[in-house]
Amino acid sequence: MLKYVLIGFLFLLSLTKSNQFVNGVDISMLKQVEENGGLFYEDGVQIDPIQIFKNKGINTARIKIWHAPSLNHNNLESVLEIANRANSVGLDLFLDFHYSDSWADPSSQSKPLAWVDLNFETLCDSIEQYSRHVITKLKNQNTLPKYVQIGNETDCGLLWPDGYVCDESDNEFQWNKLRSLFMHAIEGVNSAIDTQDTLEIISHVSSGGNWFFSNLLETGIDIDILSISYYPMWHGALNDLNNNIEALGNQFQKPILIAETAYPFTLQWNDNTNNILGFETQILEDYEATEEGQFLFLRDLITLVNENDYGLGICYWAPDWISTNQFGSPWENQTLFDFDGELLDAISVFDNSSVEIKSVNNFRLYNIYNYPNPFNPITNLRYDLSEDAYVRITVFDILGNIVKKFPNTNQYSGSKLVQWDARNNQGESVSAGVYIYKIQAGDLSQTKKMILLK
Repeated sequence: MLKYVLIGFLFLLSLTKSNQFVNGVDISMLKQVEENGGLFYEDGVQIDPIQIFKNKGINTARIKIWHAPSLNHNNLESVLEIANRANSVGLDLFLDFHYSDSWADPSSQSKPLAWVDLNFETLCDSIEQYSRHVITKLKNQNTLPKYVQIGNETDCGLLWPDGYVCDESDNEFQWNKLRSLFMHAIEGVNSAIDTQDTLEIISHVSSGGNWFFSNLLETGIDIDILSISYYPMWHGALNDLNNNIEALGNQFQKPILIAETAYPFTLQWNDNTNNILGFETQILEDYEATEEGQFLFLRDLITLVNENDYGLGICYWAPDWISTNQFGSPWENQTLFDFDGELLDAISVFDNSSVEIKSVNNFRLYNIYNYPNPFNPITNLRYDLSEDAYVRITVFDILGNIVKKFPNTNQYSGSKLVQWDARNNQGESVSAGVYIYKIQAGDLSQTKKMILLK
């Protein structure tokens, strides 16, 4: 395990910034999305999202693991498969132990069903043996994680009620139990690696963290990185985040990682699953829920974290949790793909060589989508121009044949709307299926996918 030795403030800053900046994505939902028909595209061409993440500057894949989930997702077998895929394209692995059979977060830290009736001594042994087993399996297939997170958003502890430390359980007895659970989990991880192996241990809370980390670390538990989540709808403005990072860094002299974050590209929806975010009151004043707003938010977030002396990086949560006909998504408007599975511009912020919106002399073509989608037989093509431009719009079928070519026109800046009626002169629609529309404005162009129903 890498250890941060505190030999003065300046040395600490140098050590912190010697770490590679984490450009991460949490791809825990990917296998389930793909198995339920989810497809991903860049400029209308189907892609492997893991490979495209790597191509666009992502260096780390975060993957959660549940102990014995009811479905065949997020278990050890699934994690091994996704870890292999991520490793094959050169991504570092960030393993997120939930120590539960389902979601673990500030409101729920349920024990795995197999551990519910164990006494505390056996529970400590179980978390150690389980942690060792998982890391051993990953190491044996040459996908040893670079980062291992002990529990997920453990604001009030983990493995409740034994590891619960809030409210009336905020006492020395309960904190000693929680520390024991952490120590055994960390020992299980470390006992699975050889002396030449290195990995870093992460502790994660949803926000704040000073109280939790103070109590957890005071007995010398070996945590390398402190991490928090940052969702503006729950955690405030970027300035609040910066203050949080500063407070944690100054107090504990450790690197701070944003283990989870996301931002919407729209407040609309694509399925009947209620989205977690869907109101203007849930977004930041300076960042609209548009494709451009999502880009600007991520750009400014990465800049903030990178410029903070303690900031280690960010990890975008569930960028691939698009909705499919078989599998709904409450996160569909916060992914890095639009409702058609088309890659969004926000991904470009992770590429250090490309940190600006696709533009020429600050000209932007953005906020592109069509509605309704799917449609029959009419849909509206919407887009925004930041400046006056000469615009060309073309619709292609999936084979690249031109189906409709709109008249080329000079257009003023602002929001634009063009309607495509897929019926021919006899009133019959062209064949149902996938179509691509391309909008060219000046030297810029964007393509999007849409679906015509029968």
